[in-house]
Amino acid sequence: MLKKTIKPSAKGFKTAIIRFIVYGVIIYLAAEFLKWNVNHEMGQSKFTEDSVVETVQSIMLLACSLIYLRVSFKYKSMFPLAFGLFAFTFASLIREQDALLDEHIYDGAWQTAAFSLLILAAFLIYKKKDIFLSNMNDFVSKFSFGILLSGIFTTYIFARLYGRKVFWMAVMEAQYTRDVKNVSEESLELFGYALILIASVEFYYFAKAHSVIAVRDTEANRNQENVYLKVGS
Repeated sequence: MLKKTIKPSAKGFKTAIIRFIVYGVIIYLAAEFLKWNVNHEMGQSKFTEDSVVETVQSIMLLACSLIYLRVSFKYKSMFPLAFGLFAFTFASLIREQDALLDEHIYDGAWQTAAFSLLILAAFLIYKKKDIFLSNMNDFVSKFSFGILLSGIFTTYIFARLYGRKVFWMAVMEAQYTRDVKNVSEESLELFGYALILIASVEFYYFAKAHSVIAVRDTEANRNQENVYLKVGS
């Protein structure tokens, strides 16, 4: 008797191709934006805290924060992890506004706001630590987690080290120009923020799938309990 063979599905391959195209376009647009910015911003305003690049970075962080905040309230089973990620990205957004907050509120205002939010997130995570750990166990094996780590390493570690003045002074020696250092560092940061934005989109779909599975498991357990009750009666 011939056994039926299961035909391999191309769904995973198609998803990979779509991701490659869509996310590749995002990275391409980020590079083209940097090129446009260099050609259109004038003199001393290039890649400074008042530049368009800084504004775009803030918009990316705001988009990430809104995605994580939406997930935290829409999918309750993911609340601790999603709110923690929201706190991280929104605290980063506050940090990007440090000059504005220091000027219009008080010196060090961004530290107060950012650390207050992070402390609140830590408190909420601690209260729901079992759910948080369960979320993390599922999250670490997902595509979103890898992209998120890549974005964090790029923006918060490598870009900071790469943008050190002592490094660029050694590279350019007597021809050292601060603008070159700023362009390199801010470009890397923008790339890192683009990765973090991609990770937040992937996290949304991960949370959506996780919620569907959680609901399905709950219904299965409820049906099983009903069967036991009927058998027992």
